[in-house]
Amino acid sequence: MKKFFPIVLAGFLFGFIGISVKLINNEINPFTLNFFRFLTAFIILLILSPLIDSGSLKLNKKNVKPSMIIGLMFAVTTTLFVYSLSKTTISNAVLLQSVQPFFIMFIAYFSLKEKITKTKIVTLLIALIGIYIINPLTTGNLVGNIAALISGLSFSVLTTYMRYEDKKLHHTSTLWYMFFAALFMLPFPILFGIGELTSNIYYIIMLGGLGTGLAYFFYNISLEKIEAEVASLFTMILLPLSSIVLGVLIINEQLLINTIIGGFILLVSGIYLEIHSKKVRRMKVK
Repeated sequence: MKKFFPIVLAGFLFGFIGISVKLINNEINPFTLNFFRFLTAFIILLILSPLIDSGSLKLNKKNVKPSMIIGLMFAVTTTLFVYSLSKTTISNAVLLQSVQPFFIMFIAYFSLKEKITKTKIVTLLIALIGIYIINPLTTGNLVGNIAALISGLSFSVLTTYMRYEDKKLHHTSTLWYMFFAALFMLPFPILFGIGELTSNIYYIIMLGGLGTGLAYFFYNISLEKIEAEVASLFTMILLPLSSIVLGVLIINEQLLINTIIGGFILLVSGIYLEIHSKKVRRMKVK
């Protein structure tokens, strides 16, 4: 069971993203906030990663371009997610972003030539029922809910691109993804200002240090102990769960019954789709 400790810890730490954004309470522009998040995460990983992998600071020339592209896509995806958190409820944001496996299904069909099976169609229909029950048009903030859905779409493009380039998360790659993401977000503090930076410094450390830097550090450690597919499934479950629980416990966020039921349906169908898709890919390799 010890081998699962890093991924469980990573899933718990990812939950601090939602409450950090909520506690900052729009006193810093979401775009500026994401710059400080990546900067903090990069510094944390810059200190910790060499302790695990002495070669983690080296970036091969051939990896510079894909790392820049992934950094940019990572910046877009997470900025949309942070923006959605600043507008709508934590539960709506994390659950609606969970649609990304279904976007991947269609993107991978066209870009990676992966089959769309009957099982995939059925799980998609079940997921749509879950979204219908959550009812993003009337619960939470409409703009925030839409941003969460687009973030899920963006995340699916990022995931498909990483699979296309055969890039995986590890200490070296994550460190440089954070660096390039921070670099791409650099203009926003100039455009929108730094807001109430001093009064929110602890929440920024919580967001970039705990929810991003340390979370990915332990996620990468887990990849050395368990399969990437298992780690991915753990994250799919733990990230929404820890985000929602921390939101309820720390900021007293209310949970609507339709969000609980719809979210459960959406998560279960997404997890099943992930398991089925990986099974189909393995059969294709054989």
